[in-house]
Amino acid sequence: MAEGFHPTQGSFAPPSLWEAFSWVLWLTLFLIAVPAILFFLPGLVVLSLIVILVSFWMMHRLVGLFNLRQITAPAFFFYLYFVAILVPGFFIFADEVTPSRVRFLFGIESVLISVPAGIAIANLFLGFGRGSIARYFRRPVEEETLGSADVGVFVLVFVLAVVFVLINILQTPVIPLFYLIRNPGEAIAAAMLREDSFKLLNSHLTYIYAVIRGVILPFLILVAYGRHRLQPERRWRWLFWASLACGIFYAALTIEKSPVATVFGLLILFYYLFCGGRVGRWASIGAPVLFLCFPLAVVLLAYHGSEGGTLWGAIQAIGVRLFYSPAQIVYAYFEVFPAVIPFQHGASIAKIATLFGWKIIDIPNAVGLYMKVGADLDTITANSCFIGNLNADFGLPGVVIGGVVAGFAMQAVSMYVCRRPKTTVNLAAHAICIWAFGMLVTTALPTVLLSGGVTFALILAWIFDSSRKRRQAPNGSQLILADGLS
Repeated sequence: MAEGFHPTQGSFAPPSLWEAFSWVLWLTLFLIAVPAILFFLPGLVVLSLIVILVSFWMMHRLVGLFNLRQITAPAFFFYLYFVAILVPGFFIFADEVTPSRVRFLFGIESVLISVPAGIAIANLFLGFGRGSIARYFRRPVEEETLGSADVGVFVLVFVLAVVFVLINILQTPVIPLFYLIRNPGEAIAAAMLREDSFKLLNSHLTYIYAVIRGVILPFLILVAYGRHRLQPERRWRWLFWASLACGIFYAALTIEKSPVATVFGLLILFYYLFCGGRVGRWASIGAPVLFLCFPLAVVLLAYHGSEGGTLWGAIQAIGVRLFYSPAQIVYAYFEVFPAVIPFQHGASIAKIATLFGWKIIDIPNAVGLYMKVGADLDTITANSCFIGNLNADFGLPGVVIGGVVAGFAMQAVSMYVCRRPKTTVNLAAHAICIWAFGMLVTTALPTVLLSGGVTFALILAWIFDSSRKRRQAPNGSQLILADGLS
């Protein structure tokens, strides 16, 4: 017998009792349990389960879906889509009896395959994958040499944003937030003022206001916070608090629940990226509290004295809004188009419709009024998951192709930001892009790419980073940005 060899060691070691028991469990599962489930469950349920399992497997292979310390835009979107659209969508499908239910089910399940397919195409052509994501999260945040010029650029952008905020306030006849504070319980009147203050505001600057509220001010908040973390100087601390106060104040004026929650959500995402995916216990506990504090306050004020005015009633209302209403709105889009309104063939995208001279239909308002027949409001905004708009324009072929495009776009943007230098401005842009793509569960894809944040966030990061690099380059020469692959 060779020296050091023992019969109970190496590959000849007999299996332990637990190993033998685990093999029995697996064999029982595959030979008895799975066939029994497939036999007794309806065929549609079995097919849905197979689609879900295949989608989970694809997403984990492509972006590491189950690695909670390396979340990028595709994984973030998938989490939100699963809890906000897919799961409640099954209950809606079971409750509805209209002919649209089959198209609806096909639409929401097609995303589980089309989005991973788009991600796989991006990985193939752009040379990106889980290894690149892991290297990005392992890299530390780069130290930056910041001076008065960096403060000057920040202050300039901030002052310009504040000027437009003041113009917006002057153009708004009644500020919904102030009205609701003075008149708690006036939910209908406050909702009408909310529509008038932004959607129906008679101004040529509404698009600029949306970009400032949703992208520019949040970007400044994140940059100031990150720079203060790297260089705990008083000026960056004050700039952070000033931009945070302005951003929250402006986001709260229309009493929409999502803009203020977005500011805190972006701060949480930025902190997550800044820490390399490792956040502490207190941050994990405080994150949902910060995220929900303003929406709960608005619901409590709007329904003061009624059932929704209690804390439990407000929590229920927010829960329905987050985890049921998005899927319900998507179903309405599939029900309205084409049974009530014909397919729009791209006319729902205002810029395309204006370019070709098409008649523009306010689809979110049309669907909102369809859902709220007999309501006291003349205008209701029912923003849908991106597949709702694609169905309104092109039907199910548009939903499938649009899912592939969305997956490709998410992964391409993730590749771009992960290969950029890991500076505070690029981290801010990355956080905004992750959040924007996550909002595909309630927003059209063109909106997410433009006013929703992706394009403007990348432009702001390029402006801030390029100006700093030019100032640091010797003899005024340009420095080439590293691609972050080293």
